[in-house]
Amino acid sequence: MFRENIGYKLRSRVKASLECTTYYPVHMHTSTIEIICVLDGTVSISESAMSHKLSAGDVYIFNAKDPHKIITVSEKNIILTVQIDIDYYKRYLKRLDTTYFICDSYINKDQLACELRYLRFLLAQIHAEYRSIEINEPHLELLTRELLGFLTEQFQYYTYSKSKENSYDIVRRLEMKSEDPSYNRIYDIIDYIYENFRRKIRLEDIAKREFLSIYYLSRYIKKTCGLSFSELVSIARCEEAERLLGSTNRTMDEIALEVGFSNRKHFAVAFKNWFHMTPSEYRRSISRKYGSLINPKYDEYDEEYAKAILESYLNEV
Repeated sequence: MFRENIGYKLRSRVKASLECTTYYPVHMHTSTIEIICVLDGTVSISESAMSHKLSAGDVYIFNAKDPHKIITVSEKNIILTVQIDIDYYKRYLKRLDTTYFICDSYINKDQLACELRYLRFLLAQIHAEYRSIEINEPHLELLTRELLGFLTEQFQYYTYSKSKENSYDIVRRLEMKSEDPSYNRIYDIIDYIYENFRRKIRLEDIAKREFLSIYYLSRYIKKTCGLSFSELVSIARCEEAERLLGSTNRTMDEIALEVGFSNRKHFAVAFKNWFHMTPSEYRRSISRKYGSLINPKYDEYDEEYAKAILESYLNEV
């Protein structure tokens, strides 16, 4: 796995590109939101322990520090990618660096129809301005701020969905109640867990912090986010362990202690629960599958066809 640095060429700190991506190895961005929109074809994306197939019209958001890869499924594809520098735009949006965005159009494309059309419209606008002969940087920055504002309004509320096989997904909450202060409490709790998982954190500590009983808080967490408190702590630790397994040579014992597990055995059991393989197996799979394929692989695509699709997005709204 490698940390990819984005070469922003503009002061507005945004980048837009079109490619036919046949293979993009496991990588992550430290301070970049990456949004992909599949214009044509089908691709398989993997993000942490999740894998999904995206088809034409789907949009997916890779948040900062989330390891991910892209592999083509159909013979050809066309992908629009928009990358945004969080450090630059957090001056306009509070907590942008801690906000998690989710677009699950691959599940709820019909239910997301209106929001998805406007999201594709904004992405197409950003691409058009970015690729114009004379770029209007203030306008490009304004479009990017509008996109981030729309994501904040419509695509930041999520819940975990877990199957009997212990696989999980993060899905958008369809009922929006952001005006209710208690509605946002769960995200403050999740943020607290992700900020403190390396040390021993207890449900009692959060209950005191939130002025709630332990019993009520336990039921509230499970009901609103789909996972229990202990599962949230476990997944936070395992996601960080995944990054360390793919980007460092630290031993299993070192990683276990660094992410908050008491020992290597507890780490291995928890990791296998989420990733369906042991930490050692995961590290070997990264080395075997991606160690010799460092560079992304692209193919040619029909530029006129891509332009026609983007034009249709601009006319959808």
